[in-house]
Amino acid sequence: MSKLAKLGAVMGGYVLACLAAGGVVYVNQLFTQDAAVQASAGMYAFGDLFLFIGVLGVLALFPTGLALYFLFVRRRKG
Repeated sequence: MSKLAKLGAVMGGYVLACLAAGGVVYVNQLFTQDAAVQASAGMYAFGDLFLFIGVLGVLALFPTGLALYFLFVRRRKG
């Protein structure tokens, strides 16, 4: 596997993690009551930020592990 392909796989993993985290926040907003959000919009925005960061942090473990694998694991000869 070439270096460019490895870089693409890792960066693609991060992009997918960001998109999935954004999707989770979007679905959470769909199921949130409008009256409660209007009463305390800032608190809900902060909660959405924490939700996004938490989901992104968990999902970003896979591309991070993949990057570490590409960096530190060498092929065995023979």
